Amino acid sequence: MAKKFLLIEKVLSYNSKAEPTQVDPYLLISPSQNVLIDDKKKVKTREGYTLYGATSADLYGIESQYDWNNSSGDEINIRCLNDEIQFYDDNSEAWITLKDSFTAVDFCFATWWDTSENIDLLLFVNGSDKIWDWSGAITTLASVTTNTITKNGTTTWAQERFLTSGTRQVVINGTTYTYTGGETTTTLTGVTPDPSGEAANSTVFQAVRENDNEPADGVANDIIAVSDNQLWILSNTSREVYVSKNTDFKDFSFSSPRIQGEGDLIVLDDIARAFIPREGARYISAGKDYWYRHEFKVIELSSGSVAEISEIKPIKTAAGQAAQSQDLTCLMGDVIAFIDFNNILRILGNIENLENQAIQSISDPVKSDFDAENFTGGQLKFHKNRLYISAPANGKVYITETRQRDDGEIERFWQPPQILPIGKFMVRNNEIYGHSADVSETYKLFTGTNDNGKSMKAIAAFAYRNYNRRDVLKVFDEWLTEGYITSNTKLTLKLNYDFGGGGQQLEKIIDGADDSILYKPIITASLGDEELGDNPLGDQTESIPLGSKFRIINEFPKEDFFEIQCIYETDTIDASWEILSHGGNIQLSTNQPISLKQ
Repeated sequence: MAKKFLLIEKVLSYNSKAEPTQVDPYLLISPSQNVLIDDKKKVKTREGYTLYGATSADLYGIESQYDWNNSSGDEINIRCLNDEIQFYDDNSEAWITLKDSFTAVDFCFATWWDTSENIDLLLFVNGSDKIWDWSGAITTLASVTTNTITKNGTTTWAQERFLTSGTRQVVINGTTYTYTGGETTTTLTGVTPDPSGEAANSTVFQAVRENDNEPADGVANDIIAVSDNQLWILSNTSREVYVSKNTDFKDFSFSSPRIQGEGDLIVLDDIARAFIPREGARYISAGKDYWYRHEFKVIELSSGSVAEISEIKPIKTAAGQAAQSQDLTCLMGDVIAFIDFNNILRILGNIENLENQAIQSISDPVKSDFDAENFTGGQLKFHKNRLYISAPANGKVYITETRQRDDGEIERFWQPPQILPIGKFMVRNNEIYGHSADVSETYKLFTGTNDNGKSMKAIAAFAYRNYNRRDVLKVFDEWLTEGYITSNTKLTLKLNYDFGGGGQQLEKIIDGADDSILYKPIITASLGDEELGDNPLGDQTESIPLGSKFRIINEFPKEDFFEIQCIYETDTIDASWEILSHGGNIQLSTNQPISLKQ
């Protein structure tokens, strides 16, 4: 007679808050890590990460970053470390120093449209009273004379975003050169000092410009953002918010009454923490408790002319519901996501009535993890359908994800924590990368089967199962596991009999090289098997999971238990596996729990 196995055939989410013996058996619980729940609701080892750019022995973590998709269609990735700002150069395929000798590199970035140059400029601040701007111009060198620089290609210097007015300088191999003309051609003129000796095909980029004492001497510019082409400057040590004119990011003056597009000065109830423009309004977080919604309102004066006034209204919040920092705040679709001072991930959605509670928690399923976490130096980054949250102090990345169910409804779920040395994130070519919090390195995430040449400890810990009878003993003698596995993987199956293995813990090894448990598909893609045009040339018609399909029944001695937990685990380099289903041939024991009676 065939034995009946009570199987778990899907995984819904990760949960660290619920009582592990009462939680839905389709959930993963702590200490799950470095595994992901895929679109088919399987749990599998996550992909690894690989170095992007050169390796580094410098113990300088990346403190800030910016991904700039500028108005010319260029994608420029920026990272900041030690005392410098770097950008990734496609020409040399390396990180190049844009500017150095900064006293702080926790920069905040924003883009502003320059109507005279007809391009967007990148603006950035670091807590001083300075605003730096950069055109983002990058090209390569064709040739030089004693006072000219000629670029490769037929486009002019101006067409490549090099500035045509004001202070104009370029940098080649670490040397800064000033030019006075030639921007509408392929040759810059009036170049000083003498650029002779610079090698052909070297990278040439626009030098950064510094604007001192902006908006005023001594102001700490910690946070900037642009809304309606007006630059907003906020400080972590001041309640004042400066707003520039929409025609000049260095002009913060305004009339009384204030004219549309002029600057402004707004005073908050506490120091600023975060600023997010959204749908024509601006959302400001301050202190440890406050959120505000700001709008400019047009009013008609008695003279018949119009003016514009600032309207800033508090959003109903409770203690500790302000954002911790600008980096721990981001737009996630059409809502604002942020980590508050209670270590809760919250969202600020559509607000029709500010008197109603508008801030919601979405981190309750991982409350135990978040309560113990330190998010200092971390960042929120929304990419595709995932929100990534880094906690570099403990080397963890949390992921909350949305997916569409078969009925069309959207559901949110949490992935298990990922052990990654990431402080900040980067998006390049629509792929997610991570900047190290420990060294001067950047990594492409979720690629390959190891962590930059090292193993990752992957654990899928399922919830305890009592099979809806907490009061009676159960037994089994066989445990079925089905999934996919690579030939080099030895997957450990651990069974905890009763809570924490209080009864006992037994282990079995599932060997990916054991042909007796493998089901290898026959794949043919040769010409002649199919008529031309029926299948892609040299490809399969559907994706094949990594590794071979396996199915194994491990035998165990019959031992009584009240509840059982199943854990799958590996800690070797290049291990890769997926779990489709698992479970035992569970039966009620003939024994009674006599030992519990007193």
